[in-house]
Amino acid sequence: MHEDDARSIRGDRALGLAESDRLGFQAIAARIATSLVDHASDDGLVVGIEGSWGAGKSSLLFLVAAEMDQMHQDRRPTRITFQPWLVGDRDALIRSLFGEFSRELDAIALLAGDSTRVSVAKAREAGDALRGFMNGLGKVGAVLEFAGRASGLGLLELAGQGVKAAGEVTAGESEQPQLSELKDRLIRVLRELDHRFIVTIDDVDRLEPAEALEVLRLVRSVMDLPNVIYLLCYANGILSHSIKEAARVENGRAYLEKIVQLTIMVPEPEPMRLRQWFTDELHSIAAVKDDRERQRLQQVIDFEGSRQFKTPRSVVRALDAIRFFWPPLRQIGADLADLVWLQLIKDGNPDLYRWIERYCATSAVVSVGIARIDEAEKAAELAALMKAVPEDHFASLEYRNHFADQLPGVEANYDANKLPFSIFERQTDRERSESLRGRRLASPDHYRLYFALTDPSHALPINEIRDVWEAFSLGAAEAGTAFLHLYMQSAGGSITLADILLERLKDGEYLRLSPDQIEALLTALAGVLDEAYRRRSFDRFWINSVWDRAERILPLLLERLNLQRREATLTEMFSNGAALGWLTRVFRRETFAHGRFGEKRRPENEWVFTDIELEQINSVMLARFQSMTIDQVLNEIDPANLLYAWSQAGDPEGPRHLIEKEIISDEGFVRVLEKLTSEITSSDRGSYKVLNRDNVDLFTDFDLAKAKLFTLQDHPELGERIAVLVTAVADDRHF
Repeated sequence: MHEDDARSIRGDRALGLAESDRLGFQAIAARIATSLVDHASDDGLVVGIEGSWGAGKSSLLFLVAAEMDQMHQDRRPTRITFQPWLVGDRDALIRSLFGEFSRELDAIALLAGDSTRVSVAKAREAGDALRGFMNGLGKVGAVLEFAGRASGLGLLELAGQGVKAAGEVTAGESEQPQLSELKDRLIRVLRELDHRFIVTIDDVDRLEPAEALEVLRLVRSVMDLPNVIYLLCYANGILSHSIKEAARVENGRAYLEKIVQLTIMVPEPEPMRLRQWFTDELHSIAAVKDDRERQRLQQVIDFEGSRQFKTPRSVVRALDAIRFFWPPLRQIGADLADLVWLQLIKDGNPDLYRWIERYCATSAVVSVGIARIDEAEKAAELAALMKAVPEDHFASLEYRNHFADQLPGVEANYDANKLPFSIFERQTDRERSESLRGRRLASPDHYRLYFALTDPSHALPINEIRDVWEAFSLGAAEAGTAFLHLYMQSAGGSITLADILLERLKDGEYLRLSPDQIEALLTALAGVLDEAYRRRSFDRFWINSVWDRAERILPLLLERLNLQRREATLTEMFSNGAALGWLTRVFRRETFAHGRFGEKRRPENEWVFTDIELEQINSVMLARFQSMTIDQVLNEIDPANLLYAWSQAGDPEGPRHLIEKEIISDEGFVRVLEKLTSEITSSDRGSYKVLNRDNVDLFTDFDLAKAKLFTLQDHPELGERIAVLVTAVADDRHF
């Protein structure tokens, strides 16, 4: 997607080819187009594309049209896009559609020749017959209208089933053929022409009831012609209600079934596919400040996205909201994860959004001591919260914790017999400081930023599943080969079949695996995830990569092993696993989670490894780090992360000594700094390199390194590489 397109608000337009492919519509559209052209009856046919509003009907119609346009000229049908909502009265409907049809027949005549099976004579004869029938309708239109009013039938009904009577009315004009004869001639020449016409009519359900009924009558009576196929897009329930109201019948659905002979239901996209689509698009329009915000954003998309993303339109609306709100908020350092969370809630539940707005405002004044809130007021606000959501909205304890984490002074209750939250609880100084520094939604000074503009998967193929399960049974080597095979197969957008496999396993498929299969899979992941990155790289600092998915499934798989097998598997993974980059990331996150480094010790129920296991892993990883040469370290996927892990494992001098030896030479100095740069992405600059103090100071003095860089700018061999590093140092202010 072009950068300008990524930032443009889409609105309610149909999805393009790339976006529709994210929903898996491409193959469906191809099959529909082939059936319409090759297998549909030569008689007239009315096909309905049904789906709820926002389900992607227009997008599927767009793809079907695109597939037909790519067909060979001998098979390619003529497409007519009819837009009845731009037309006035009933007569104008007929004139408009006949006019479009006539123009297409003239175009066919112009293009006909030796290269096509359509003859010029037949095309011209069909055009003349069509215009003759249209003129006949026009001459008797007034009489038909009068007769329709007298009998209670509409013009289109009379035109369809009463053309003979209309002809009899004008029988006095003996030199004029009867309307029935004109239509018979049109039917005959269209059969002889043997060319298919596809008439598409989108959003039939958005017409006024009377207009919708007239369009359906037109399709089924006046324009019920051979080799003419209609594709109507609508929501069945809404259109059936319009028919019931306009035609005054008891069953609008039954009435519609008499007109539409075949229906195609728009398939519901998989929730994971919708979330990944949102994630990919979000990456092109916004950037997170740090890894912690990235992880929170991942949770927001997982928790709220799974609840709010029901249709393609819901994804488009959420992305449009971010495109609109994020640029001004980014300038003042707002929090992307908070904004996404709030916008998803606003689109899915405006009442809850308003409750959050009111709660944040009240919490702010309470926080700064301007007001107090008593227990009765707390109870009233809790009651208002529960009224704003469905009855079981907070049934999941995991979701309850997620919701509470977003707001100031909200704590989840674990007792099922109590209300799900305690609210307006006292925040610690540290919590308040972090929210202020991050300009978070929970900040009493910044919450209004987020309300300032309030107006405004495919399933894995069966053969792939069978092969993967068999590979897991054969051992780690075979499992790794099978995983890489899946990883190299795209499933649309940035998703691969390996991503889908891990997602399916996380959703419960892992319960089907035997201990042998689990051991093989874990060992395989520890062996091939770095290779996967090298074969098809991804942004390691973004969310929902294959590394993220593998890490999320790790505790689920380990829980399925007994203590002996678990210990053996972990030992094999961390001792011999070739995916040292991924293993190092897992190791570092657990080091922080256990509180061995940093200040963010997590509850034990959120640990992947026990303390004893982490101690053993620490020893294994430290030994691996200490045995590495400088070339091996710098050739890793993320050398800086490995060096940090080495230091945090208990040997801060080891990486420093290794680096100091290497940077003695100018070549080694430049090489090390190149490996310590970070690549970040922003919506205004795209991707660029940054060399910041934190990445350097742990291993060598940043200021001395910076000074040396400037002295080497005129180096005859390294000058260009040094210039890049100087720019990276300068860009540190943007990081």
